[in-house]
Amino acid sequence: MSNRATQILPHHRFVYSLGAPLACVQGTISRVFAAPEHHNGANHQHFIVKIDSVVKFEGGQQNLVGTEVFVAVRFGDNEGLAQEIPGLKAGQPVEVQGEYISEASAYPTEDNRNPVLPVLHFTHHPVGFVKYAGEYYS
Repeated sequence: MSNRATQILPHHRFVYSLGAPLACVQGTISRVFAAPEHHNGANHQHFIVKIDSVVKFEGGQQNLVGTEVFVAVRFGDNEGLAQEIPGLKAGQPVEVQGEYISEASAYPTEDNRNPVLPVLHFTHHPVGFVKYAGEYYS
């Protein structure tokens, strides 16, 4: 987190925190990946969002508007969502909150490579959420 590297933000106290800035963004889904990816012992639903506006960005300073971010939503266990978010479609609006991992710190996965996009992860309770089609998922 550059000049805020030693500052502890409230969401950093949780076990899945990577010590990254907390971002809440609104945008448009530009791509939905067909199958969940099994990663670090859990299923993750993946999609890409083109950011239209930033609601908050605690611990970060970049201008995220107009950029794309790769979103990973954990599901299927008691750590993330109970199940996948139904009906995700490209072209639809979405609001997502989670930890923001810059492209310099993100590592390639099957769905996020060539190029590697910045990532929003920890998009579930107790830190993040997804608002889609009038529903709140956390």
